[in-house]
Amino acid sequence: MMTQMILTSEDQTTLMKALQAKSPEVVQARMAHAILLLAEGLSVEDVAGLLYLQEEVVAGWQKIFANRPGQRAA
Repeated sequence: MMTQMILTSEDQTTLMKALQAKSPEVVQARMAHAILLLAEGLSVEDVAGLLYLQEEVVAGWQKIFANRPGQRAA
């Protein structure tokens, strides 16, 4: 049985700051996660909600990935 995790407001702030890090490694990992979820059939809206991102960010990553050199049309 899984119990609900309870976070303090300090915990939440710390975790959200980590998610909002702008280092290339963090951004690349978040983009990869988003693209993989989109490839599984989740919508831009769902991915954005799950990953605490703006829909515009996820849609932009999707467009960048779809338009990369050598990409086959769906």
